[in-house]
Amino acid sequence: MARLLRVAALAVVLVSLAGCFGGGVKHPINPPNASIQLLEVQPDGRWKLSIRLENFSDKTVHYSTLKAELRVSGIEATQLDLKPEMDIPGLNADIVETTISPGSDLQKAFALDVKAPGGAAYELKGTIGVPAADKDFKFEHRSRLSPVPGIPNQYR
Repeated sequence: MARLLRVAALAVVLVSLAGCFGGGVKHPINPPNASIQLLEVQPDGRWKLSIRLENFSDKTVHYSTLKAELRVSGIEATQLDLKPEMDIPGLNADIVETTISPGSDLQKAFALDVKAPGGAAYELKGTIGVPAADKDFKFEHRSRLSPVPGIPNQYR
């Protein structure tokens, strides 16, 4: 009887260990986020955007696409369709840059709003593609842009 109990206990231990190796459970990927790190107004009126991609997972994740609508001062600024193709270490972030050409209505609204207390509101809403998860994660980020002290035409 004691021999049978030892064999049964050994079998339980071996089955438990087998679950730890090979095709076990995949490591979960936490939903990423994107926000504007910096908006620089160029001499020709275009805006250079530094977009911060944030990895909230504890392992390195590859980001393949960023598709989003950008609204600034309540006005649609652009539809972004970027392909960052970058690996971001766990609990870290990286920057992807793009340049857009805002319309005159948006330029005027932004110029007024950014001078107001609290700055100009913006919303970035869309999806971030993560091939390892075989899906596009939805995200939405709302914040405000204010002048960078001492540096003309830069807003955070």
